[in-house]
Amino acid sequence: MPSYGFFVRHVKGMEMTNVEVSYLKEDLRPAFMLEDVKGAEFNLVKGQHAPGVPVLRVKNVADFTLFHCGLLPDTRAAMIERKDF
Repeated sequence: MPSYGFFVRHVKGMEMTNVEVSYLKEDLRPAFMLEDVKGAEFNLVKGQHAPGVPVLRVKNVADFTLFHCGLLPDTRAAMIERKDF
């Protein structure tokens, strides 16, 4: 799996609110990965991550919102081809 927490692929309309994921042993994968998603909203979401590893990786995601997710920047985007947060 490309993430240790949530791997969301080929989905339309998803929302995560007040979700936190962590690991017992350090993992070099992101906590969340979205691929080919339309309409994704993250509110108050946190993920443990190793140094240099993103919390969230998105690929081909339309209508994306990231809000109040720890140190991650609040983001709104009509389309993201690929980005790590």
